[in-house]
Amino acid sequence: MRYGNGIDFKRDFTNSTVIIADPFIEQAAAIGARLTTMGLRVVQSATLNDAVSKCLDLNPAYVLTELRFTDGSGLNFVRWVSARFPLAKTVVHTWFADIPTAVAATKAGAQDLVPKPTDEEFLINILLRGSAQIPAECRIEKPTRIQREHIEQVMKFSKSNVSIAARKLHLHRRSLQRMLNRYKTQTP
Repeated sequence: MRYGNGIDFKRDFTNSTVIIADPFIEQAAAIGARLTTMGLRVVQSATLNDAVSKCLDLNPAYVLTELRFTDGSGLNFVRWVSARFPLAKTVVHTWFADIPTAVAATKAGAQDLVPKPTDEEFLINILLRGSAQIPAECRIEKPTRIQREHIEQVMKFSKSNVSIAARKLHLHRRSLQRMLNRYKTQTP
């Protein structure tokens, strides 16, 4: 994965509050510190009750939340935030990410779901810009591009011997040849 070397936003974040609701408060501290240096007001909560209380007090512009808490469900919290603060951008950042969870989080009102662990800069870009507007240098590369680079590297180590490379890649030799021919017709 490639990420940008720094986040350079043209937006003024004064009076913008971020609520980070995460029982793993130590791990969220680094993200909170980065957001604070960008001019955002960051408030962290280890429980849902505390997060709800802080949301009511501070009217957040952004909410970053885990899904599992000892005192309730993060999905219910996302529903509550989207109903109570419809302008707040809510991102779920969880260890428990899969397709059904992503669908449930989106239906509950989350704008994005990012699995843990994730690069801080990538997560901050998702939170502040959204997945559709993050800079190109911060996007995750397409799987086909990564696959192509891996195959090209194995071919290099195999000294362009298709049979050896196919064995290393656990592919049939003819399948690897087809892939290599396809790569020759595509631009990098």
